[in-house]
Amino acid sequence: MLHLATHGFFLGAERKPVEVASTRGGASPKLPKGEPLVDVLEPRAELPLPGPDDHPLLCSGLALAGANRRSEARPGEEDGILTAEEIVMLDLSRVELAVLSACDTGLGQVQAGEGVFGLRRAFELAGVETVIMSLWKVDDRAAEQWMKHFHSSWRGRGESIPEAVRAASLATREERRERGQSTHPSFWAAFVAVGGWR
Repeated sequence: MLHLATHGFFLGAERKPVEVASTRGGASPKLPKGEPLVDVLEPRAELPLPGPDDHPLLCSGLALAGANRRSEARPGEEDGILTAEEIVMLDLSRVELAVLSACDTGLGQVQAGEGVFGLRRAFELAGVETVIMSLWKVDDRAAEQWMKHFHSSWRGRGESIPEAVRAASLATREERRERGQSTHPSFWAAFVAVGGWR
């Protein structure tokens, strides 16, 4: 299993720089509060933003260690950004499940006759059997709740991945209700599983 708890990004047709903002403190995922942690893809001479003619797998990725110092990276040095195109080049054929606990990891560029090019496709092409991804920006604390419930169901009780996903969503919603927190689906329904399930 591969579990990545970080920040995801997707550059849409407008190709704007992506700000990865913290949603700590229970803010709505659609209106995050707090200071941006990192301007993930700021344009610079050596590392330009992907253009409309570039491969769509360059438009989505994950921010890892060093992403907040991307502008200091010299050409050829690791810049902290793992693009979907780079993921495709990895051998992940022994990974049964990749959990992407990050915002917008289910987004991608749609190409007629090809489907969606993004992180899910990249992990699939790299050999991962099943991917858990988010369909929108997720609240950090709600994501943490959901992930705890998922792992408790899947690894702790031995439930199948689909059963554990469903159980995590229901448990997160119920826990939020008991605490008097919002039970809007944006807090508990962002994560889905795609792939071959056992």
